[in-house]
Amino acid sequence: MDRLKELLSKKPKNIEEIALWMDELVEIASENINNNFSPRRLSKGLRSTEPLPTDTRQLSSFRTRIGTMLEYALSTELDRIIREHNGDGFYFTFAVSHEYPDFYLRDNTLARLLRIEMKAVDADSDEQAARFGVPTVEIENDNDLLLLVGWKWEPLLIEEKEIGEYPHIFVSMVLPAKDIVSERDKRLEIAGGKIEGREVLVPKRGQSDQFVVDPGNYGKFWRLVHGSRRNSKDLAPSVNRFLEFLKIIDEQSPNSRFKNEDDK
Repeated sequence: MDRLKELLSKKPKNIEEIALWMDELVEIASENINNNFSPRRLSKGLRSTEPLPTDTRQLSSFRTRIGTMLEYALSTELDRIIREHNGDGFYFTFAVSHEYPDFYLRDNTLARLLRIEMKAVDADSDEQAARFGVPTVEIENDNDLLLLVGWKWEPLLIEEKEIGEYPHIFVSMVLPAKDIVSERDKRLEIAGGKIEGREVLVPKRGQSDQFVVDPGNYGKFWRLVHGSRRNSKDLAPSVNRFLEFLKIIDEQSPNSRFKNEDDK
């Protein structure tokens, strides 16, 4: 965990190498959260006494809330570990406004060194709940990372008796954002769409020569890699890792969303 200064001093910066380093760091931080923060701070009673919401809007709201809490916990733990190994040389900070990305890694002058976007995926959620739709023009290839975590409800046991449940991170991954964005835009091109500045356009139904603004499919995790490319030999290693992330999520999900054919 003490290689951060070395990795950031390389010219040019190797974002793939940095992603793999942070991947190890996030795995350690996630384990700490599962053992301490989440059972202590995010636990709830049994569903017989504290049922989860079923209304679509409330369901989305509570997942967003859990995701925000996991962002807080994970980023705080990452900052603690980085500080333990580097003193006050680096800061892992929140973005203070609603913007891309979620976090910045800064030096001790507060100069921004890395930009990190986090996505927390509930294994029980539908495909609407996870997307990476940041405009391509906003991505900084050498600086941007995508931090992914998958979570599910885990029983909370006291003396072998189940008293409630808490959100447990069962998979995490850090990827260079540029590779995911590149594959996302290849999918759009295969589907006949195009990008104009910040606007994503797709063919109008039944009129392929006319375009309309994308209705919201762009960047959905389970549609991000086109079905025809999921077994391609030219996929970037990080895209293959992203596909593995989706498969692990699906293994924990009651509904299979990761299909062999491309989603329409």
